[in-house]
Amino acid sequence: MKAWIISNPWDDEGRQALTFADTRNEAKSHAGWFDIECDWIDLRAIRAKTFDDMENLSEKELMRMQWHEDWWFEYGNDRLPHFDEEGVIEQTFDDWWSRTYGNEGSGDGQ
Repeated sequence: MKAWIISNPWDDEGRQALTFADTRNEAKSHAGWFDIECDWIDLRAIRAKTFDDMENLSEKELMRMQWHEDWWFEYGNDRLPHFDEEGVIEQTFDDWWSRTYGNEGSGDGQ
């Protein structure tokens, strides 16, 4: 399935979400799932071909793939360091995931 990044171009926080849909309009209809609010005409949905056909990955593994593609994640004051920062390894992601989600929402059977 096609991957899309949906966003509100007027959002000062720069929030965006990755979703999967067959068409741009279908992707835009997912905005409410991610609390992305704006007028339909302003809502952006752009292709994210790197993530095509990854809709069956667990939430954790999909987020790991986004991290590898330089997406950043922050919950509260706990920011996941960028993948290419010095000293960052795969375990950095796993440790951050455990702090952020614990055993909830792992989506990978752990």
